[in-house]
Amino acid sequence: MSTVFFLFLLHLSLGLVASLALVPDRAGVKFFKLCSAIAVFLTTTAIGLLYRRYGDGGGPNAPGGDSYLPMLAATVGFALVTVVYNRAWHFDLARPRRPLLLGAILAGLAATVIGSPGPLFIMADLTSALLLGAATGAMILGHYYLVVLDLPISALRRLTVLLIVALALRTAAVGLALVGPVNAGYEEAGLIAAGLWSPDGIFVWMRLLFGIAGPLSLVWFIWKTVEIRSTQSATGILYVQLFLVLAGELLAAYLRVAAGFPL
Repeated sequence: MSTVFFLFLLHLSLGLVASLALVPDRAGVKFFKLCSAIAVFLTTTAIGLLYRRYGDGGGPNAPGGDSYLPMLAATVGFALVTVVYNRAWHFDLARPRRPLLLGAILAGLAATVIGSPGPLFIMADLTSALLLGAATGAMILGHYYLVVLDLPISALRRLTVLLIVALALRTAAVGLALVGPVNAGYEEAGLIAAGLWSPDGIFVWMRLLFGIAGPLSLVWFIWKTVEIRSTQSATGILYVQLFLVLAGELLAAYLRVAAGFPL
C-alpha cells in the first residue's frame, strides 16, 4: 500500500502545483502559499511512506524499478523547489516565482515519468495528475471568491476548462487501456457484467463509476454555475467532484500496483 499512496500523493501534488500556472496573482498570497504548502506536505508524506518501505535501495517491487533512486531524487527535488516557491510568495519575491514554479513542475514530471514502467502507464499517470490538480485547484480557488472580492471569474473559468480537458484526456486514457492492445481489466470487468465473481473486476467498475462517470455527470453543472458567476454553487459542486475524482484515482493507483492495470 505504500506504493499506492506514494503514486496517488505524488500525482495529486504535481497536478495541484501545475494548476497554479493558470491562476492570476490577484488570487492572493494566501492562495498560492496554501496550495504549495499542501503539495509540499503531501509529497513529503509520500516520500516518507516510500522510504520507510524501500529505504534508499529500492527493490523489485519498488516504483521505478532500477531507476528507483533517480525517481526518489526527482521527487525530493520537486518537494524542495516547491518549498522555495512557497517562500518566494511569503517574502514577496516576484521575479523568481515563475521560474521556480516551472522548475517544480519539471521535477514532478521527471519523477512521474521515471516511476512509470511504460508508455501506457506514463499516459495514465500524467492524465491522473492533471485531473487531480484541476479538481483540487478549482475547489480551493472557489473559496477565495469570498475572500478576494475583486477576483475575476476568468480565474475559476480557466480551471474549469482545465478540469473538463483533464477529464476528457483521462477518459480517453482509461478507454484506451480498457479496449486497446493491452485490454487492462477488460476481462475482469466483463466477468462482473456477466454476473460472475472477479475481485479485480469489482474495483475496475468502482473506478469507472466513481472516477469517470461521476465526474462527467457533474461537468455541465459546474460550467453553468461558473458562467452565471454563482461561485458558491460552483464550489459546492466542485466539492462533490473532488471527492469522486479522489476516490477514482486512488482506486486507479491500487489497480495499477495490485493488478498491473494502468487505469
